[in-house]
Amino acid sequence: MNNKLDKFGKLIVEKLRDKQIDWFRGLIQGKWRSQESKELHAKLSKLTQDQKQVVADVLEKVLENSMHDFLFAIQESNDLDSGLKVFMDGENVAELSDGLHGEIFTEDGWVQRFSRHKSVFENEK
Repeated sequence: MNNKLDKFGKLIVEKLRDKQIDWFRGLIQGKWRSQESKELHAKLSKLTQDQKQVVADVLEKVLENSMHDFLFAIQESNDLDSGLKVFMDGENVAELSDGLHGEIFTEDGWVQRFSRHKSVFENEK
């Protein structure tokens, strides 16, 4: 594994996945004080645990798809030598991987290695 690529992967997982899962968990628990958050919390409070699990599963899939598509866009832009280039400590991350969008998957992928949350509701069950 490349340390610079792993550093980038950790950043992606922490900022694009874990931060949003933390927000969602806070929303379910009623921690956020904005009017919009209070309204969403009130709506979520009416759901059964099974329905909340479906929402959590959808959120998890949306986050995974968003990360995949963002990483694919970086890889594609690099491969086509146009537009976006992302560097970590001076190295082009797309050139450190044979496919950035695949780095998040598998049992030794970025999510498994760097996420604080293995699932959205891991401690809620």
